[in-house]
Amino acid sequence: MESLVRQKVDTIAECIFSKIQNVENHSFGLYSGEFGLLLFLMYYSKYSSKKKNKLLENYTAKLFEQFIKKVKLHTFCNGFSGILYLFEFLHENDFIDMDVSSTQPALDNYLVTSMRHNISVNYYDFMHGALGVGLYFLKKRTGLEYVQELINFLYTMAEKDLNNRIFKWESFVLDKNEKKCTAYNLALSHGIPSVIIFLSRAIKAGISDKKTTGMLSGAVNFVLSQEKDFSQFGSFFPNYILKDYPDNISKSRLAWCYGDLGIGPALLQAGKALKRKDWEEKGLKIMLQSTQRRNIVETSVHDAGICHGCAGIALIFRRMFLETNLNEFKEATEYWIQQTLKFADFEEGLAGYRTFEKDGWDYNDYSFLTGISGIGLVLLSYYENNLQTWDEILLLS
Repeated sequence: MESLVRQKVDTIAECIFSKIQNVENHSFGLYSGEFGLLLFLMYYSKYSSKKKNKLLENYTAKLFEQFIKKVKLHTFCNGFSGILYLFEFLHENDFIDMDVSSTQPALDNYLVTSMRHNISVNYYDFMHGALGVGLYFLKKRTGLEYVQELINFLYTMAEKDLNNRIFKWESFVLDKNEKKCTAYNLALSHGIPSVIIFLSRAIKAGISDKKTTGMLSGAVNFVLSQEKDFSQFGSFFPNYILKDYPDNISKSRLAWCYGDLGIGPALLQAGKALKRKDWEEKGLKIMLQSTQRRNIVETSVHDAGICHGCAGIALIFRRMFLETNLNEFKEATEYWIQQTLKFADFEEGLAGYRTFEKDGWDYNDYSFLTGISGIGLVLLSYYENNLQTWDEILLLS
């Protein structure tokens, strides 16, 4: 299988190198745009004899030159907070030495203003709202006063049951009829698990006051209160709980974006932050049981992307193997890597891949979160057997 993985990585790289000849008028985001491609190419250039260093250098220079003028949003998914987080990561891991310090104060001010706007409308979503800015400042290790401001907002916004030590936060989801509903979202991508990971990182950064630690405990308690009987329900947790229809739930998919695979890592990180072995054991149990879910149809796997596809599942199980060295996670990683390769069977797709969307298929998805640059990075980390440190960008470590 390793030779097939390498061939696929090289094919993906060729697609991306062909694409980056022209970076005019494109999305520049981390999850959805050019900076996700850059992350893949940085890693690829370290391993491949076909480095194309000059092309990569020119591409990197163009991105740095253009992103300030082209980016219009503050978000982690496709705006400045995600891009600047990536800069910190690339500096930390000796990929780049470019200096953006002259523009960073103005960008930081813009991010704080945007975060405060999100706070004013009670929008905490890490991909598109206030938490993404907080994650950037935690990564940067400066501006912790803004992190504290965000923590104060989360405390104020939370629905609190102090007797049962529960904290929970409202958000909005679209139900099966595309109706906007108030819910308690259990998704890593948009919900309370991302709050748990943000608070865990804040504690790791030294913000460990009673408000922060109590809120983290309350958030974990709420998530655990929603656990279902796996043998009867089909997963440990639903995707979300509708506020007005709490019994209207169904089992969750197997994916990074929604479901047990996002909750397990959140519990593990919270357990480490507050030295709660019981939370770590619960997170491990969830993840071990999830290795047995391998029916493509029942797990709602339709493509290979990180967000809701095979590569994302392989990525998460490999993270678990790196942390535990348990054979169950190694076997699950190999299974989902095989499935990732099998999904590359579309002649009209990029490197054989297409992305599943509710309105049809996207045959031209280069992105990190749902497209071939993310798939390529998962396959490359598996092939190279590296430490996969980049998965912190997806809140997995």
